[in-house]
Amino acid sequence: MEHWFWIIIALATLGLEIATVGTLVSIWFSLGAFAAYLAYMARLDFFTQSMVFLAVSVLAFLTIRPLVKRYLSVKQQPTNADRYIGQKVTVTEAASPEQWGAVIIQGVRWSIREVKNQTVNVGETVEIVSLEGAKLLVKKVQ
Repeated sequence: MEHWFWIIIALATLGLEIATVGTLVSIWFSLGAFAAYLAYMARLDFFTQSMVFLAVSVLAFLTIRPLVKRYLSVKQQPTNADRYIGQKVTVTEAASPEQWGAVIIQGVRWSIREVKNQTVNVGETVEIVSLEGAKLLVKKVQ
């Protein structure tokens, strides 16, 4: 029965990893279960198999995750819109916590939201703090 336990754990965690492609959720447990299965094949007791599972899972997590994150992480590409950060602009459509506002920069309309979810009225000056997708996060200029 014990060998089925480790096979089921390995397949279930491998299935979870496949279902969540690219997130590295459970591959360590698959490796740990495989190692525990090898411990079973070596006729070690269940407690030792469990310790092998735990040790290999933790070791795999501590070694594989940093390597994969370093080599497969998506590097954020700067865009031309980054140059707007820090600029002060005048609001053309009011923004509130319930509704996006707007500003015009070089003839292009940008949706805005105030970073503290405050209301910003038409004609007020705001500073662009960051980009959130195709929208600008701004703060009021005092």
